[in-house]
Amino acid sequence: MRVLRLLCVLLIMTPLHVALAQRADSTPGQRPDSLHQRMGDRFAARVQQELGLTNDQAAKLRASSQTYGARRRELRTKEIALREALAAQLRPGVAANQDSVTKLTDALLDLRVSSAQTSRDEMKELAKYLNPVQRARVLLIRERMLRRFEEGHSRDAMRGHRMRGHSSM
Repeated sequence: MRVLRLLCVLLIMTPLHVALAQRADSTPGQRPDSLHQRMGDRFAARVQQELGLTNDQAAKLRASSQTYGARRRELRTKEIALREALAAQLRPGVAANQDSVTKLTDALLDLRVSSAQTSRDEMKELAKYLNPVQRARVLLIRERMLRRFEEGHSRDAMRGHRMRGHSSM
């Protein structure tokens, strides 16, 4: 149970770490907090221990996670942009441009295929140095963490929505 809690906390902290790093890159004279680095190191050590990885396997997993994590972030960024554009087209009371809606819908579907292919490619790479049980556990840990992050993100969005709603009264 402690491992699950730690994984959940680290899942939430990973996007924060990325956001802080991006923010630090855009803010001259400021350095990113080493706390996030330490948390990432602890997470990697915990995963290494939980999966019984050698140091070599753990290093390869980190490298793979960085490579494919960058690809997943890129796909998520595109998805957000496409969803926002589609939502703009589908606003109530505004006539949607049929061609734009078709293109945006097709692009979202293509993006889902790309996302699935990225996951498949990553699992193939992990197969080079992890056994099937380790790969399955990595997949399940990642899915669990993503689900928890999305649940937290949804709660935060609803909380923000309620706060904005109350401020207009």
